[in-house]
Amino acid sequence: MSRNRHQRRRGRRRSGKKLGRDMRAVLIRQVAHFPLRECCINENWQDQRMASITFARNRPDGRVAVAAFVVDLGCLGVKSAFANPAITLSEYESRLAQGQATKQIRCDPAFAVKLIQGAYEYAKQLGFGPDPDYYYSKEIFGSIDPTSCTETIEYGRDGKPFYFAGPYDDVDKIMNHLTQKLGRDGFHFVVPLSPTEGFYPVGEGDEEGEDDAWDEDEE
Repeated sequence: MSRNRHQRRRGRRRSGKKLGRDMRAVLIRQVAHFPLRECCINENWQDQRMASITFARNRPDGRVAVAAFVVDLGCLGVKSAFANPAITLSEYESRLAQGQATKQIRCDPAFAVKLIQGAYEYAKQLGFGPDPDYYYSKEIFGSIDPTSCTETIEYGRDGKPFYFAGPYDDVDKIMNHLTQKLGRDGFHFVVPLSPTEGFYPVGEGDEEGEDDAWDEDEE
């Protein structure tokens, strides 16, 4: 009997976690039909190969529904995502519109969705999943049609995946995975030599390691 009760409790905990994720998606989906206030991207995204994208929708009560994405076009895809169905206009302007490290400019929302979805698919092919919060944050897209954007977006660099190490990355894990999947010459990269010694140049080899493949984090 005790074993059965324990199994039921475990089942309830798993169901609760799933319900929480579903509810976040529902809350964002409910505001996705509101008028789009703006869609912004960092001005230097092409040079950096890293895009910081924000969608904001005006609510009838004067507040703003918002979602933000940090997207690596090199190989990792959606590195972070966040969404909130209702924040004040002043909070939006101070924390998201003006609080970015680089200048934000307005962009075509169809282009932004196309960029995000394309980076997601490119990373998926390499074995990298997105930030789990992407699965509910993307509901902010609503009826935006990425196929209406005819612009070509390049992922990777010079025809190969490109990994530029971030400050919070598990660099060894990512490098080992890319090396096992693509070979030592199958991708470009810039990674630190050590905490104080700058970076490896793009495309230089790395020691082989064990396969540490990442699976996509699906709902």
